[in-house]
Amino acid sequence: MKRILILITILFLTVLLIAENDNAGTSGFTFLKVNYSARAAAMGNAYTGLSNDADAVFFNPAGLVQIDSPQASLTYMSYLIGINCGSAAYVYPTNDKTSFGVFAKGLSATEDRTIANELGEYEGVDGTFGMSDFIFGISAAKYIIDMLDVGINVKFIQESLDEASASAIVLDAGIMHQSTNENIKVGVALRNFGKQLTYYTDNEYEEVMPTTLTIGFSYHPKDNFFATLDMYKPFDNDFFGRLGLEYHVHPLLALRAGYKTNASDWATGGDYDIFSGISFGTGFDLSKYNLIMDYAIVSYGDLGFVNQISVKYLF
Repeated sequence: MKRILILITILFLTVLLIAENDNAGTSGFTFLKVNYSARAAAMGNAYTGLSNDADAVFFNPAGLVQIDSPQASLTYMSYLIGINCGSAAYVYPTNDKTSFGVFAKGLSATEDRTIANELGEYEGVDGTFGMSDFIFGISAAKYIIDMLDVGINVKFIQESLDEASASAIVLDAGIMHQSTNENIKVGVALRNFGKQLTYYTDNEYEEVMPTTLTIGFSYHPKDNFFATLDMYKPFDNDFFGRLGLEYHVHPLLALRAGYKTNASDWATGGDYDIFSGISFGTGFDLSKYNLIMDYAIVSYGDLGFVNQISVKYLF
């Protein structure tokens, strides 16, 4: 019976994944879709079915059950057009069946404020124009049966655009299913489902949350190899896929690569469009010093490259 219930759950979520949404292209708080983890980024962010470290809080909180000792993670990302991003996460497993976590992430950028006359003609610069986004969240994950773990995040969001700001509270929910094949895990995550609390203007226009649903698979036939696949459906956009590979060429060194099928979103018609959506990275296992370091570089074609670096401390 339990297996039947799990299958029904996965099938139900699959139907949601491919469903159309009337609010396509209209969501706010879009920075919620940007996740920080150098390991995941190098693997094309195909991480829903893997999520076996502290960065699981950003992809599938159910994966936190896989962590057997306290772990902290810090990530810095140099995003496009001068946007700086960072995240921090701490996970504490109370036993082999329950884990809790806290996390935060944010981004900020500053631009020159340009001014124009009545005819719309450029007249120079008048100070700066800033934007910032911040998220604080808590996580909990629980072992249910041998083939199923569940997890949840509760997140508070604050977004500022110059002198205006808005806030919201959102939830993430995830499951991690160990299939009958011990080398394959299936993860499902519903992210950013929630309610706006405060508004940018007095008319209290409500932004639609950028809710996403992802089904992910991880394949782990050897101790030194992972292959991952995510089927990703933003409720405000089209379905697309993510692919990831991780190979440990040495106990101290991992090589990673990934690809996102929505690469055309960044196509500008330039010479480097062909590289859009491709990612690479490395991981350095310094666990004898209680450290793991990861690096990723992601191509956005002619728009440029995004770099991420993560440091994890194992307590």
